[in-house]
Formats: sequence, C-alpha cells, structure tokens
Amino acid sequence: MMIGVTGGKGGTGKTVVAVNLAVALARRGIRVTYLDCDVDCPSAHIVMGVKRKERRAVRSFVPTFNSKKCKKCGRCVSFCQVKALYQLPQKIPSLLEQICNGCKACVLACPFNAIAEGKKTVGWTYKAKRGGVELFCGELKPSEPLSEKVVDAVKERGMREGKGEVVVVDTSAGAHCPVVRALEGCGRVIAVTEPTLFGIHDLKVISSVLKKLRIEYEVVVNRSTISERKIKNAVMQIPYDRVMMECYVKGTPIVESFPEHPISKEFFKLAESLIARGGG
Repeated sequence: MMIGVTGGKGGTGKTVVAVNLAVALARRGIRVTYLDCDVDCPSAHIVMGVKRKERRAVRSFVPTFNSKKCKKCGRCVSFCQVKALYQLPQKIPSLLEQICNGCKACVLACPFNAIAEGKKTVGWTYKAKRGGVELFCGELKPSEPLSEKVVDAVKERGMREGKGEVVVVDTSAGAHCPVVRALEGCGRVIAVTEPTLFGIHDLKVISSVLKKLRIEYEVVVNRSTISERKIKNAVMQIPYDRVMMECYVKGTPIVESFPEHPISKEFFKLAESLIARGGG
C-alpha cells in the first residue's frame, strides 16, 4: 500500500502531516517505509529528529568525446533538444554539463561512435530510522536541475531496501514533474492545505493533477483556525496549536510525544481509516 502526501502550496505543513501519519501507522503495529521525495528541500529527517546515514551518490549520464573518432560533423549538437552541446568551427563539441539531462540522444546521433558514457553526481540518497518507520530521503546537488533522477533513486532504494507494509511518499510542493514522478504508484493521496487564498488556489491546482492521474485523494487542512474559510470534504482539521508547534520545533512527532492529544487522536483515526480501506 502506497500513500502519497502532497500539497500545491509550500509551507502548509505537508511533511509534518506525513511524518505524524507514518508514526501513527507504526504505533498501530504497521511497518512503514517513508520516502522523502522532496529532494530540493528535504526535511523529514528534521521533523523526525533523526540523523541521515549511509549516503550514496546519484549519478547521471554525461557525454565524453573521443578526439580520435570525432569528425566534428555537429550531428550530436543538432540532436540535443536541451541545447547542452555547442560547437565552435572545426572544434570538437563542448558540453554545458548543468543543462545536460542525460537523455543520451547525442550517443544515438553520432555515426562514428565517438561519444562514450561519462557520469556526474546529481545528488545523494540517505537512510535513517525512527521506531517502526524506515526513512529514505534524497538531496539534489546544488545548481543541478535533475530532481526527477534523485526522486527515482529515492523510490528505487526505498522499495528495494525498505521492509514496510505501508509506504508513505512525501512529495515536494507544487504540481511539476518531480511531484508527478513521486506520486507514481500511489493508490491514495493526502493533499495538505491551509485556509488561505493561496492555499485554496494551489489545492485546486494539485487536485486537477491528481484527477488527471486518476488517483483518489483526501484533504487535510492544517492551521485550520487561522481563518474562517471552510474547505469542503476535508477528512482532518488541524488547529493552530501550541503543543503541535513545540513538537515541530523540537523535531518530535506529536503522535509519539503526546499520543493522547486531540490532534494525535485525529492522526490515529486517519491512519486507521487508511488501513481499513487498504490505501485505495
């Protein structure tokens, strides 16, 4: 069972919801694999209060040119759709490495087999654990554009090494390609929002994406008491709460530190509901 936790707007508390849901599931005796696919700004390990370990590099293809075989014909340059290759007159093509997306079109285009496979590091994956929750997270190398490759690496490692009966996937904010890639395979999604104009607007955006992906979703409203705006069909309302904020600051899930708190009870109720329905 794979459950996605996402949200169009950044800062809605998506990761706080995902972590507390994962810990609530674990405290009900369910083994949980947590995939932090917010590789541009990973924070699940901070909210969980754990240190990331076992770093592994995520590497991507970059072309390297054989000067003896290259005829300087320029076919590879013309085939590159992202314009990562350029060529000066009568010179071997040069690479703008940060633009290259690793598609290997240049290799297929070269009629002289002059392009070999090089590698560059685009990010890293990590592993950690808290109680019954195994955490796998990724981090994009600064200035690298290939978020999807790190997202794929997190999911691949987590699904290979994780022993969870339930997989919780924490996406980045927004509705762009890395979010869609992270949500692939999810049977159900929790969309986290807040009762602000920005939150409601971005909820509509991510809702439209989920409908196109044909993934069933439910809404959790965080900081529900900061506004009188009501969001329909929300399965959980999280009020602006001092205890919740203190747990967030300390890096301890509220469901673990204060299991009898009303917010914790709502997380347990949500977890039990998802278990009963099999995630989708």
